[in-house]
Amino acid sequence: MRRTLVLLPALALVAACDGGGGSDPDRLTPEEVAGVYNLCTLRFAPSNAALPVADLLTTVVDTTPPAGRVEATLALAPNGTYDLAYTSSQNAFIEQLRGSIDYRESGITLSVPVQSQAAALLLPRQLPLAFNAASQRLTGDVGFPYPVARADYASAAGISQEGLQNSINGNLSVTFTAGACP
Repeated sequence: MRRTLVLLPALALVAACDGGGGSDPDRLTPEEVAGVYNLCTLRFAPSNAALPVADLLTTVVDTTPPAGRVEATLALAPNGTYDLAYTSSQNAFIEQLRGSIDYRESGITLSVPVQSQAAALLLPRQLPLAFNAASQRLTGDVGFPYPVARADYASAAGISQEGLQNSINGNLSVTFTAGACP
């Protein structure tokens, strides 16, 4: 019993240090991934194979925006925030998402705010991205199906909403690169 009482404060200290705010020597640092990345792929694949894959770089994001408009980029700041900006292919407006970054051992997770731009891009609330330092590439393949609104999916897939369920489950794949897209 006495040994247990001595161990409890030590265990509490270890648990406190292991929380999200603790320093993990294997965790990526903001400086390692900070920079501007081009959006190269963004696809939502419905779990129902009868539905088409939504390639958002052809339906939502303008990959060749008019002069004075932004290209699709993800800017990662050293202060732990990000800014995803793109030109909408539907109205040529500049759209922007801002949020925070959680740093992991081999990647980052973007916290995606609940906004119309996030819904139009069919993004999940948490977007995990693996970081490859050699190629300066961030890749994400949300391996678990998550729901998106029927209207958002239909718009992104370029199909009618008629006959679709209220929400569509599927997986997202995304690639950002610090250089030109392959």
